Amino acid sequence: MNNFFSDLGRGIKSVFKGPASKDNLFNIDNRVPLKNAIPFGIQHVLAMFAANITPIIIVFSVLGLLGTDFAIYSMLGALFMAGIGTIIQLFIGARLPIVIGTSFTFVPIFITIGLSAGGGENAYYTIMGSIIVGGLFATIFSLFYRWWGKIIKPIVPAIVVLGIGLSLLASGANSFFGGTNVISQIIETGETAAGVAYYWYIIVALVTIVAALLWSLLIKGVWKNINIIVGIAVGYIVSCCIPGMVDFSGLVINTNQLIGSHGIFDFPHFLNITKLQFVPVPCILTSVCFICAIIEAIGDTTALAVSGLNRNPTPRELGGALAFDGLNSTVGALFGALPLTTFSQNVGIVAQTKVVNRFTIFIGAMFLLIASFFPPIANFIYSIPDVVIGGTMVILFGSIAVIGMKSISEIGWTDKNILITAISVCLGFGITIANVTLSSGNMAASLDLFKKLGVEWLADLLSNNVLNMFVLSFILSWALPEDMHISLFHKKEQQ
Repeated sequence: MNNFFSDLGRGIKSVFKGPASKDNLFNIDNRVPLKNAIPFGIQHVLAMFAANITPIIIVFSVLGLLGTDFAIYSMLGALFMAGIGTIIQLFIGARLPIVIGTSFTFVPIFITIGLSAGGGENAYYTIMGSIIVGGLFATIFSLFYRWWGKIIKPIVPAIVVLGIGLSLLASGANSFFGGTNVISQIIETGETAAGVAYYWYIIVALVTIVAALLWSLLIKGVWKNINIIVGIAVGYIVSCCIPGMVDFSGLVINTNQLIGSHGIFDFPHFLNITKLQFVPVPCILTSVCFICAIIEAIGDTTALAVSGLNRNPTPRELGGALAFDGLNSTVGALFGALPLTTFSQNVGIVAQTKVVNRFTIFIGAMFLLIASFFPPIANFIYSIPDVVIGGTMVILFGSIAVIGMKSISEIGWTDKNILITAISVCLGFGITIANVTLSSGNMAASLDLFKKLGVEWLADLLSNNVLNMFVLSFILSWALPEDMHISLFHKKEQQ
């Protein structure tokens, strides 16, 4: 116990030791002046804020609980635990500039569990029970990373990073072109619900990305690295000038109810633990999804260390990141939050800006905590249109895929690695985007085949390209010989 507290003390001191200097933005330890730390910290928060509640919106919509206290307090709990989880990772866990947020990995499985449980309150407590069990499983499993991590060859994390980048490309592109809601409205009705001409969305997206690029190109010194927050600010101002593009309804404060979700102050609430349900099948499925999350966390942590620190993460850093991801999720479930894991968006920011200072990320985490107690702050950031976020995300998400390719290149394009990468990308990623044309002329996902065969859980698992690419690359890394020679790759050399 003494060793634990001694280690914790060293972790905290390394974050706050001074003197404060702006040059420390590019160092993992030491303080940074608040005038630098605040904008760079908030930049990390803005990149993940909307995505932090999107899984909640999707899942609770299916459960029929969107707009109820269950959903509202789940969002507050997600913000609160994102802040707490980030601080824990900075001080105790990986001690890397990791930001925690609600994971998209679990959405398909939770939809399946929710529908099987009949939706509503019963489904809610079934899902929360499965998160508690799955989070504890992930924590215990991750504690042994020093042993099982040795069987993961270097090519595997590199392909996982590439898989994470590929999985985010569709999300970034959708946001850039207006977001899922806007795109679906135009396809179905020919216009947006707000009546805004679609070309305005494209203009705002272009203004956002151009502002971010120009700031990065024209501004010198450390301030050039806040190009993401500048792009979002410029895009938001422009979108506010276009009637109907920004939904200000969430910014209305009920002066008759100062405390509450529509007032000035509120706070995360514990769920009713007596109603928790620990159903075996949902607990098993969620635990399997936590393995997916562990794999993604390995990729995120690897990409973070490679892009920001020019080295691979140590076993201690990886083990700490994985273990506390699971623990954060278990505690978060007590506040009604969905699982919280390392956030890829913030890995992209580190790759772009090279800002790795933990004190700076700590300031961003404190902003998350404050937002969880003051709904108007959260509602203001939620009002930022998807197209504005998309204008910057295309830069960040693309960076993660490039980091993956760079990592594979540094390991070496041997015949074996070329074959592993080719199969992992084509089959592991390809199956998640494969479609077929039905006799009716409609398009359907190829994975719907498994739903028709009565194994929806298999379709949900295979829809995670990161898991697919991990499994394939891991198996092939051991199955294929190191000195393999593929004549196809050397035909040109022979000629």
